[in-house]
Amino acid sequence: MENFFALIIGVGGDLAATAEDATAIKTLLCDPEKGGYPPENIEFLVNEDSTKLKVLDSLENIISKTSKLEKATVMVYYSGHGLQIPNDSDPDKLDYYLKTSGADKANKEETMLNGDLFSEKIEKIKADKLLILLDCCHADGMKRKNISELEDLVIEDKSSNRALLEKLNSGEGKVFISACDDNEESVILPGSKNSLFTKVCLEVFDGKLSPADEFVSVVDLMYYVIKEIPKRVLPFHHIQRPIITEVQHLSPDYFICRNGNYKPLRNDLEDFMIDDSVERLDFIKNYSNKI
Repeated sequence: MENFFALIIGVGGDLAATAEDATAIKTLLCDPEKGGYPPENIEFLVNEDSTKLKVLDSLENIISKTSKLEKATVMVYYSGHGLQIPNDSDPDKLDYYLKTSGADKANKEETMLNGDLFSEKIEKIKADKLLILLDCCHADGMKRKNISELEDLVIEDKSSNRALLEKLNSGEGKVFISACDDNEESVILPGSKNSLFTKVCLEVFDGKLSPADEFVSVVDLMYYVIKEIPKRVLPFHHIQRPIITEVQHLSPDYFICRNGNYKPLRNDLEDFMIDDSVERLDFIKNYSNKI
């Protein structure tokens, strides 16, 4: 898996859970017995290291490394705030930003990552397969609160995860998933140390969905995320619906990482193995919360 690369960002600060989530993703991916990513291929930025400049430098490192390869797989994971802020020149126009460490809305271009710039860098990554995971919502959405208190949250900044995803061109070999729709919160369920979105992603990366497969597919990830997250928040009278881009010609052979819980079937049972990929693709195609 020498051609697998990842940029993992957890802003931390007032959102301590985001750094914990990013750390959990990195730990699993670079474990040789699980995700299988070479540690030197992972750019890891949490807390004070997750500044705008360091994020841009890490993106440039991945752009440089993948430009020399015929085929590469790249994952970009971000956990933090996504905000829309009125444009300085035209207050009726909203600009999208990803908050980074040291973010200051009074000095947003220098301290926060503009969505247009982020999209521009993503488009320069010459990867055969590209996965973007955004675990972000409006301000305060990721704080450790009892889920029953979520209705009392005050949204200080208008947020739109769709605004950022729409800047990214989808298509064959590219998948973009955001933890929740606009005006929803990416929540941490009671008793969990990770956000629900990240927890579900970790379960898929760890091979929970397809233990008989040696590698984890992006089809499994998309299917499990959009199936499990809305279901798990229902008992708490909460709505969280991940957004995915419309992906063309999505291949079941698009693998994300190694399956750390791979358990090969006995030879005499291989004929009884059920291929769920077609059913899961149909479920994804019929999912209503897509761009």
